[in-house]
Amino acid sequence: MKTKYDNIFQKEIERILDIVYNHPIKIGNTKIKRAVVETEKRYIDYLIRYNLISHLNTTRGCEFGIQLESNGFEVFEKYKGWDNYKRKVIDRRTSIEKAKEISVKYWWIPIIISIFSITISIIALFK
Repeated sequence: MKTKYDNIFQKEIERILDIVYNHPIKIGNTKIKRAVVETEKRYIDYLIRYNLISHLNTTRGCEFGIQLESNGFEVFEKYKGWDNYKRKVIDRRTSIEKAKEISVKYWWIPIIISIFSITISIIALFK
């Protein structure tokens, strides 16, 4: 269930990506898409963590110069929008990371189950 904060966060991420992809600064005839976006640094950090944009510079206070990376192009060209990309790529990656953390945290449970089953097998063998 999404909270109000999650909805605001995701809308802001979608807005930033839309500005860079659909309204970039014209730089010659290159495919490079750059823009200056006014937002908070936490949104920029989130996009950088998933390699969607690269941070070029900070122009003033909360304005950031950013450039769209290859994963950022995939958001619009392959997945047709932020919602699909987040659901199919980011949420899947997050669930895999959580599963890895759980398996590392509880590595000892399969060992205990194996010891318990071997003990029961040995007891059944001698009876």
